[in-house]
Amino acid sequence: MTRSRLQADTNPYIAFSDLALNVVFVLIFFVGGILAVGQAGWDQVRYRSAQEKVVEAVRAAPLSVRPLLIPPAQRNDPPGAQRWVFRSQNMFQGQTAALTPQGQTELVAFARVLRNQQADWKRVRIEGHTQTTQANAPERWELSASRASAVASVFYLSGGITPNRLAVAARGGQTPFNGQKFDPQNERVEIVVEYAQQDQP
Repeated sequence: MTRSRLQADTNPYIAFSDLALNVVFVLIFFVGGILAVGQAGWDQVRYRSAQEKVVEAVRAAPLSVRPLLIPPAQRNDPPGAQRWVFRSQNMFQGQTAALTPQGQTELVAFARVLRNQQADWKRVRIEGHTQTTQANAPERWELSASRASAVASVFYLSGGITPNRLAVAARGGQTPFNGQKFDPQNERVEIVVEYAQQDQP
C-alpha cells in the first residue's frame, strides 16, 4: 500500500526535469574542463605541421653540430612556440660575444632553414643565457644581451631574416638549463620560433 502510494505521488515530469538538468550540468562542466585544459594543447596541434617542416629541414641542413630541440611546455612560451638550443661552447670565443667561425657557420645554416620556412612562422626570439650567478656576484646581463644580439645580426646580415621578425632578450643566469645551477649547459643561446599567426582579415 505504501509503495503504490509513493509511486502515485511521484510526478514523472519533475523526475525527468531533474535528470535532464543534471545531465546539462555535467556536460557544461565536462566541456568547460576540456576547453580550459586543452586550449594550449589544441594550439600546439594547430602549428604541428609547420613545426615538423622546420624540424625536418634542420635535420637535412648541413650542420656539424645540431641544436637541441626542447619539448613544448618546458618554458612559459606562447602557444605554437618551438625552442632550439645552441650551446655556447665552440660558438663563442671564451667569455665574450665574439662568434667563432664554426659558430657563425652553424647559425647561418640554421637561419637559412628558418628563412626558407618563413611563411609558417611569425617571429624568432633570440635569448642569451649565461652561467648561474654566484652569490654576491653581479648578473651578466650585458654578456647574455651581447650574445643574443650577435646571433640576431648573423640571422639578419647572413641568414636573410628581416629585422622586423627578430627579437632579442637577455636572460643572464636566471634560467638554468634543466634547472641545474652551475652546469656548463647553462651557457647557451635559445632560439624561440613563434608559429602563432595573426588572424587573416
